[in-house]
Amino acid sequence: MNRIVLGGAQLGLPYGILNGGETLSREEVARILDTAVGHGIDSIDTAIAYGQSESVIGETAQNRFNIISKLPPLPSEVSNVSEWVHMQVDASLARLKCKSLDALLLHRPQDLVEQHGAELYAAINSLKIKKIIQRFGISIYAPDELDGIIGKFDIDVVQAPLNVFDRRVLGVINQLTARNIEVHVRSVFLQGVLIASAKDRPQRFQPWSNHFEQFDEWVHSSGVSAMACCLGFALLQPGVAKLVIGTTSANSLAEIMGSIPDSNLDVPVQLQSSIEQLIDPRAWHLE
Repeated sequence: MNRIVLGGAQLGLPYGILNGGETLSREEVARILDTAVGHGIDSIDTAIAYGQSESVIGETAQNRFNIISKLPPLPSEVSNVSEWVHMQVDASLARLKCKSLDALLLHRPQDLVEQHGAELYAAINSLKIKKIIQRFGISIYAPDELDGIIGKFDIDVVQAPLNVFDRRVLGVINQLTARNIEVHVRSVFLQGVLIASAKDRPQRFQPWSNHFEQFDEWVHSSGVSAMACCLGFALLQPGVAKLVIGTTSANSLAEIMGSIPDSNLDVPVQLQSSIEQLIDPRAWHLE
């Protein structure tokens, strides 16, 4: 079983702090998907919020992948939650040109513990019963988003960020796997910042230059690339089932797949950080 899931955000919009603002051509998307198939990747992670991603996947994937998609936050003005959920999923399936989803995640898990949470969960559960979705899950940024959800709702998948700087999910991963919840991790390259050269890292990260210098020194001493270090750290963590990796080119995806190490790496504990302005992309656009 291939543990790499192709990230779909870059397929439908200019995504990432290092992205030049260009949307990928259909031809490049097709090459990326062909490369994914060639490397045994059988799943794509996308979302309604990812621009044209679902439509592009529907036009180019040719039913070669299991699809994970995500519901956007529940609008406050919605009066019929069940109708809204079914309309959103029906529209996703039409764009994706498929009959069912491998998993449906919530982009905003807090919707489950707010006013319409019970209705939302019931609507999603009805989709599982009808086999329109195979699994239900949530996408989080931080473990505290699990409060009031795990143990109360039947969750199959949790997706969370994990990289050498941001290791917060490791504090709850045993709790999740003990409940047979599959853990998918993303942001292993921190939107590409960790594998960029020092000169290409955005100036906004200058306050943490010492952190990056320690990272660069570790990579140099490891004898493998920064890409291999980041992949190895994430994939070799106990409890991590899948790693969601986005890319902007077929060549880049091939490089990623060729960089997966087969042995563990001794990652310095001092690289770990809890500074949100460094590890949480939501904080990058507040300045």
